[in-house]
Amino acid sequence: MIQKFFSAVKSRVLAALVLVVLAARCPAQYAGTNGIFAEFNTSMGSYTCVVLHASAPKAAASFIGLATGRKAWLDPRSGLVRTNPFYNGLTFHRVASGFVIQAGSPIGDGSDGPGYTFTDETTNGLQFNKFGVLAMANTGPDSNGSQFFVLATDSYPSLNGGYTIFGQLYGGSNVVAAINRVATDASEKPLTNVFINSIRIMTNGAAASAFFTNLNGQGLAMVTNLNLRLAKSGTNVSLIFSNRLFADNRLYASTNLIAWNGTQLGIETTLPSSNATNLQPMTGAAQFFRAAQVLYPTNTFAPKNLFGKTLTLFYTNGTVGTNIHVFDSAGTGTFNFIGVATGAVTSYSWLQSPFNGRLPLIFYSTSIVPCELRLNWRSTTNGNFTGTAYPYYPFPIFTVGLSGTFTNSP
Repeated sequence: MIQKFFSAVKSRVLAALVLVVLAARCPAQYAGTNGIFAEFNTSMGSYTCVVLHASAPKAAASFIGLATGRKAWLDPRSGLVRTNPFYNGLTFHRVASGFVIQAGSPIGDGSDGPGYTFTDETTNGLQFNKFGVLAMANTGPDSNGSQFFVLATDSYPSLNGGYTIFGQLYGGSNVVAAINRVATDASEKPLTNVFINSIRIMTNGAAASAFFTNLNGQGLAMVTNLNLRLAKSGTNVSLIFSNRLFADNRLYASTNLIAWNGTQLGIETTLPSSNATNLQPMTGAAQFFRAAQVLYPTNTFAPKNLFGKTLTLFYTNGTVGTNIHVFDSAGTGTFNFIGVATGAVTSYSWLQSPFNGRLPLIFYSTSIVPCELRLNWRSTTNGNFTGTAYPYYPFPIFTVGLSGTFTNSP
């Protein structure tokens, strides 16, 4: 009993020491200024931002957790869950002169992140109205992950409302300006890599310290590896794992333990069975599998598939009217564009993501033109959408932007 007591005390002391190391007290130049500060040590010098944790708690918690290694993340190359500081060694993969410097992509092409996403925090009153605004990059509403950018101009009001601001440059504007002036190629990738060597998180004041110790209380997804049970099933390998509600399950396969191919199995928005089984064909002499799970704390709303669902679009831009789609499980369905046309949906596909989903292309049997849509769920039954219609498909000679709201059932 005494040994257990001292072991528990030792664990708590070590945890406290780790927190002190990860979130150092602010040096003298920050004396009297309460808050959380992030010192970006780059290959071109250092700059510091104040992290506005009270205005954007999700973005702040994710950034701080990834920077310190307190937030687990999913390696996009291997499917392994890691807890080393995420940003160390990454590059500023995008530098738009007179606009932004952007980083936070492990692969380095801007296509990836930490394996999870979180919702926007864009109603906090913060605006892109000064040099050095620190904000989350995204690919649309509620798609924040690890990528961030620093504004390298005095104002850019068109960004307001579309990107979560979670910080502001505090010192080192000369370094940000220097990074923004590096030579780039046609895709805005620097010709010579600019690296983030490390990000040092510092706290000053009780509120800042309390936020740092409660990073896990901000409603972010939890990333873990899964135990797989393997069994032979005819000419297939049966992969069995424990499934949970609101879980985004990922499967990774390899033939050499070096290159891994990942597959997203979908997010469980309705109660699944306790175990899930995935069949993979036996295609070679050696096959290896691993799995990971991204568990969201609440419903992310976007369904795993559209089988048997009725999607009603209420257009407010690009065209006017109501279009009712009834989808089947064979990748087809019917539509009724009220007052315009009725007919068959000859094909569709569905790509689910945590808080939204995409219909890459919907094809119709009549003169109704094909379109692609991005659906952003606000509940299990409604949301808003944006998209594009292609009157001359497959030639992008002329396109029409679409937007509006939608309902779906059941």
